[in-house]
Amino acid sequence: MARVDPKLWAVIMAGGSGTRFWPVSRARRPKQFLPPGGGSPSAPKGRQAQGSLLALTVERLKGLVPPERTLIAGSAAHRRLIREALPDVPPSRIILEPEGRNTAPCLGLAAHLIDGWEPGSIMAAFPADHHIGRPAALRRLVRAGASLAGLRDAIVTLGVPPQWPETGYGYIEAGRKFRIPGGGEACAVQRFIEKPPLAQARRFLASGGYYWNAGIFVCRPERLTGEIDRRIPETGKLLRRAATALRQRQQAAFARAFRACQPISVDYAVMEHANGVVVLPAEMGWSDLGSWTVLRRLLPQDESGNLWLVPRNTRPVSLDSRNLIVRSSKPLVAALGVENLVLIETEDALLLCGGNRDQSVGDLVKKLLAEGYARFL
Repeated sequence: MARVDPKLWAVIMAGGSGTRFWPVSRARRPKQFLPPGGGSPSAPKGRQAQGSLLALTVERLKGLVPPERTLIAGSAAHRRLIREALPDVPPSRIILEPEGRNTAPCLGLAAHLIDGWEPGSIMAAFPADHHIGRPAALRRLVRAGASLAGLRDAIVTLGVPPQWPETGYGYIEAGRKFRIPGGGEACAVQRFIEKPPLAQARRFLASGGYYWNAGIFVCRPERLTGEIDRRIPETGKLLRRAATALRQRQQAAFARAFRACQPISVDYAVMEHANGVVVLPAEMGWSDLGSWTVLRRLLPQDESGNLWLVPRNTRPVSLDSRNLIVRSSKPLVAALGVENLVLIETEDALLLCGGNRDQSVGDLVKKLLAEGYARFL
């Protein structure tokens, strides 16, 4: 059985909206509460939580951290979905945010709570909606990161060696290499880079000195709260107030303090400015599942590169059609002379999207909201 680190806590960020996976991902059930790719179109909704991305995230951490040291941060609107997905996680380890304030307040609050419960701990932060093909490798990397965070007081982030010039991911530029305890190498972080244009992504891939930012990092809780206090001091004060209110079960005071926090990502607030940030190269079969076309790299396709997300008893038929992603519950799905198209069907909506535009589905969702279609979102 895998070794459980007695000082390690996991914080799982489960508050995202998943708009780029619309129309399957909705405000009432975002993609972290769905199986990878949204699951079968004919699957009962009640069963979706059991194999959801959130449940899989917690499952792959078993043997690394127990449920009582697993902290889930999600929306108060999704209380029932979180409990359905994670019946073994104690209610005291679920933070229900009254309003989304992005990842810096989310993780800062978690850090304050962990430091109060168990001083001297190490925390590891994970998105709830990513795919990890090699979970044992992830656990080894997190243990190495925890050791490094404890010895050097570093913030240790996992960087995935890029496999293609992806424009939908953030990148990490690596600097000086050094050996780490137990073997292997890490690198000082030179800078974090937002999603680059294609030409720049190609240069990053060719140079070999860049990594995809997996959004997973390890540090001491007080290191994170200290950085937040320095970079966004007013939010730092509010987070202390919010943590105190939660410990005292003063929900109204907690909600007031948390809502007043600056909505900002931990990358912008902390990672891009902090000293002593380290990247561990992470070969772990990672994908952020950030768009429909990402599924091509994870799921089998037919001989023409078509990905059919259909019930088991549906046999798709295609003629002169290539590079399609089709999700439908219909008993027959047929395609003729179509290329590079994403077609996603649900009970009440249909998405038609050019195969190279799926990163912009979130922009379409904003337009739908502005035009009065909130009930479909």
